[in-house]
Amino acid sequence: MIALGIETSHEQGSVGLAHGERIVGEVLYSTVLGPGEQLFTAIEHLLRLHKLHRDQLNLIAVALGPGSFTSLRIGMAVAKGLAQTLQLPLVGVPTAETYAARAAFWPESFCVVLKDRRDLVYRVFYAQQTPISDAHSLSINSLLKELRAKAEKMLCIGSGAEEHRAALESVALVAPAVLNQPSGALIAQLGIRRFVENPHDKLWELEPLYSQTLLAESVTS
Repeated sequence: MIALGIETSHEQGSVGLAHGERIVGEVLYSTVLGPGEQLFTAIEHLLRLHKLHRDQLNLIAVALGPGSFTSLRIGMAVAKGLAQTLQLPLVGVPTAETYAARAAFWPESFCVVLKDRRDLVYRVFYAQQTPISDAHSLSINSLLKELRAKAEKMLCIGSGAEEHRAALESVALVAPAVLNQPSGALIAQLGIRRFVENPHDKLWELEPLYSQTLLAESVTS
C-alpha cells in the first residue's frame, strides 16, 4: 500500500510518501505564502521525484492538528479533494502522534509540545507510544511549572519544543531540531497503520482539531 501524507499544521508544511512500513520520502515547504498553491506544487514535486503517478496511490492521510486554523483547513480540503477525485480512502492522524513515533527510542515518559497561538503551547504526555494525560493548551509558563515538578528532566519533542527551546532547556531535555520538524512521511506511515487496523474511509467525518482546551492555570498565568 502506497500512501500520500499531508501535514499543514504550522508555518512549515510537509508532504510525504510511505509504502507499507517503509518511508519513501518527503518534501518540506513554507505555508506562509500561498499555502494552497504551494501544497499542490509540493505534492506534484514529490510524486515526480519518486516517479509515481497519482493513480498509483492507495491511500490519502492527513494531519488533524492542532495547529493553524487556515493551514489545517487548506490541508484537509486538499486531502478530501484528492481522495474524492482519485476514489481513494482517507484517514486522519493527530499531529502529536507523529512526534510520539519519533520518540520511540526514548525509554522514559516524554512530552509532545506543539505550537499554539501567542504564548500558548499544546502538550500531551506519553509513555512509549501511549498518551498518559489529556491533551491541553496552556501557557509556556504553566508547562514549565509542570515540568519543573517532575522528579527527573523529561524529554520534550515537537514544534512547540523547538519554538521554546531556550525556556524548556532550563527544566527539561529538548529533542534535536531535526526531530521537531513536521513530517508528511510519518503521517503517511501512521495513516497506513490506522487503515490496516480499521479499513474505514473517513472522508465524510474528518474534521481538523481546532479546539483550545485551556487549563485553569493558563488563564491566570
